[in-house]
Amino acid sequence: MTADAPPESIARSVAIDGPTASGKSVVGRAVAEALGIGFFDTGLMYRACTLAVLRAKVNNEDDANVAAFIQSLNLDMRWQEPTDPRVFLDEADVTSLLRDPEVERTVSLVSRIAEVRDELVHRQRIIASREPVVMAGRDIGTRVLVEARTKVFLDASTEIRARRRLGEELDAGRSTNFGEVLTATRRRDDLDNTGHRAIKREQAAADALVIDTDALGIDQVVEHTLAHYRAMNGAA
Repeated sequence: MTADAPPESIARSVAIDGPTASGKSVVGRAVAEALGIGFFDTGLMYRACTLAVLRAKVNNEDDANVAAFIQSLNLDMRWQEPTDPRVFLDEADVTSLLRDPEVERTVSLVSRIAEVRDELVHRQRIIASREPVVMAGRDIGTRVLVEARTKVFLDASTEIRARRRLGEELDAGRSTNFGEVLTATRRRDDLDNTGHRAIKREQAAADALVIDTDALGIDQVVEHTLAHYRAMNGAA
C-alpha cells in the first residue's frame, strides 16, 4: 500500500447515506449481517458525544468549548456481533443510554458544529481502517469513506420517514403521535441541511447507488445493496 492509498478495509467498507429515518440503520444491520462485518451507526457516536456533553453540563451553545470537550473524549465503537455496535465512553458501555429523550433533543445542536464533525470523521476513519464496516450516516460516501467502492444513498419522502420513526418510538414504549414526529423529522432535516451532509439525493456521492425506499420493503433494499456490493467488489 502506498502512502496515498487508503487501507483495503476502507475500500471494502459500505457507505450508506440518507436523511433521518430513511432506513439506514435497518438496512445497514441486515447488510452487515449478510457480509459478516460490523454495522457502524455514526449517529451513535454523535449521541454518545451529546450524552457526555449533557453529563458534563457543557453549554451546548458554546461551539468552541463543545468541540474541545469532545476532542478530549475517550470514545470508541466495538462489536461482539456484526449487527450490535457498542459505544464506549471511558471504557464504559453507554449504548443503552443513547436513545434518552434529552439526548434526542440535543444531538442536532452538537452534530451541527463543524469542529465536532471533523473530529468524529477522523475517529470514524480510524475505526474503519481497523476492519471493513457497513457505515451509515449523512456524509459517509461524500466525506468519511470516500474511497469505499460501495456507496448507497437511501431516499424517502418526509411523511414515510416520519411514519417509520413513529413506529420506532411506539415500539420503544415512548408516547408520541404522527404530528409530533413529523414536526421533529422536518426540524431534524432543517438542522442537518448544512450543505455538507448528504440528506437529499442531489447531495449523494457522484458514484453512489440511489435507492428510493418509499415503495420498497427492507428485504428488497438490502438485496439491491448487496448486489451493488458484489458488483463493486468483484464478488459472485
